[in-house]
Amino acid sequence: MLGVAVALVAGALVAGACGVAPEDASLEEENVASYSAAATCETCEPGDPPPPTCTPKCTGKVCGASNGCGGKCASGSCPAGTTCGGGGVYAQCGCTPQCSGQACGAPDGCGGICTGGSCAYGQACGAAGVPGQCATLPTGQGVECFVFNDGYADMVGPSQAIYLESGSGRACVPDGTPGGTCRKWFGRCQTTDPSHTPVYFNVFNDGEADMAGPSDAVFSPGRKQACVPGNGAAGICRRWFGEATLPDGRSVECKLFDDGGAQKTKFTEHAIYNHGYGDVCFPDGSTHGLCRKWFGECRVAGCGDGACNSDETPSSCPSDCKCGDGLCNGSEWCGSCSQDCGGCCGNGVCNTSVGESCSTCPSDCGGTCCGNGTCDNGETCGSCQQDCGACPVPTCSGQPAGSQAQYFTVGIENYWGCLLQANAFYANSLSEAVQCGQAAFPGYNIVTGNVGTYTYNTGNVNGCADITFAAMSSSKAASCANANGYPYAGPCP
Repeated sequence: MLGVAVALVAGALVAGACGVAPEDASLEEENVASYSAAATCETCEPGDPPPPTCTPKCTGKVCGASNGCGGKCASGSCPAGTTCGGGGVYAQCGCTPQCSGQACGAPDGCGGICTGGSCAYGQACGAAGVPGQCATLPTGQGVECFVFNDGYADMVGPSQAIYLESGSGRACVPDGTPGGTCRKWFGRCQTTDPSHTPVYFNVFNDGEADMAGPSDAVFSPGRKQACVPGNGAAGICRRWFGEATLPDGRSVECKLFDDGGAQKTKFTEHAIYNHGYGDVCFPDGSTHGLCRKWFGECRVAGCGDGACNSDETPSSCPSDCKCGDGLCNGSEWCGSCSQDCGGCCGNGVCNTSVGESCSTCPSDCGGTCCGNGTCDNGETCGSCQQDCGACPVPTCSGQPAGSQAQYFTVGIENYWGCLLQANAFYANSLSEAVQCGQAAFPGYNIVTGNVGTYTYNTGNVNGCADITFAAMSSSKAASCANANGYPYAGPCP
């Protein structure tokens, strides 16, 4: 019923505006000005006069006063230092701060001070948390970023965590859902303090070559690609993004981590790349690097931030650069601080400077040594003939055969001087051949020299018999013959 009553009242007012004499003229006069805009000839009967109009009256009135037509005066007097609508609110006195080109803390023309503006190099307005006051951004100051589409449209953020969507490479921020809120670009990064000092990223190839930037916008069209604006729609693309800096040149470092902040890595200010499988990685000496889903929790780097950055050393920043703090960073690596960085073997890099080789670490150095075409890493002709070639024939005592090695003949003689046999030994010298004979025939005499032939007989007792044999001398021949029953020199008579 309330809606019907309102409709009827509105109808009566319109009818009055069309020239129908109302019963209460004062009511008509009061409402014509308020509703004249709503009354049109489309609601009038043929022959009715046109509806009356209302002319706003604001001359001499203050800003925001009634204009006599149901509205407010958008012009009029205001207190000194303010103008009507000057604060950005229609028909309300206010003041627009004038801070463009002003220094931080300068008067804003409205009785306050400029909370943004220029500061000395290395400082930012409000960096210490005091609006309108220049200060140096402290080491460890947090950084946050936005995600957005082309032209900085559809901006979402800020956030201290970003991940690159698998396949599309879109940059996403958490929103409580598994996928997050995703856009093409990430950037417009800034410090979290009141100064909101901008942070810029670069893109580059291996070894920080072909660097492009700095830029406040980065997108990743695919794995191992990071691009900044330029070169048309394709952008300027490289493999890595990183080397984030403040306008004063100080580095900004970031962490990598998984959902819920799990498995956080050390800080790195160097390089991050899109692995392409829903994770990002930074180099750690291994094939793919150390990878996690998210990057973020970035902050202003410097001595005292707990991370040993690339330009810091144990001498320049001992508080950050100490082996044993559980963080493998700065100049530390498996060869200098295995306590923090772990052992080198198994990281995919053959680090010869720490003694790794195919024999000490086959997993990093290409498997077993034998077969690599080089006789090294302790290989010998005996352990790897494939690399070192066939071993030369050793001498009789197992020594390497020299250029003078040859076969030497020695005699094997018993106690009575009988020459039992002659043996040839491969040796570097005659003396080595004698030693080999002694080793081969223990208890026998090893003799060298000229061999003679001798004949002895048994005499005429029971018939004569003779024997011819070799001996080293006539005396030894006699001893041998006598011991064997041939006491007489020469053949049988």
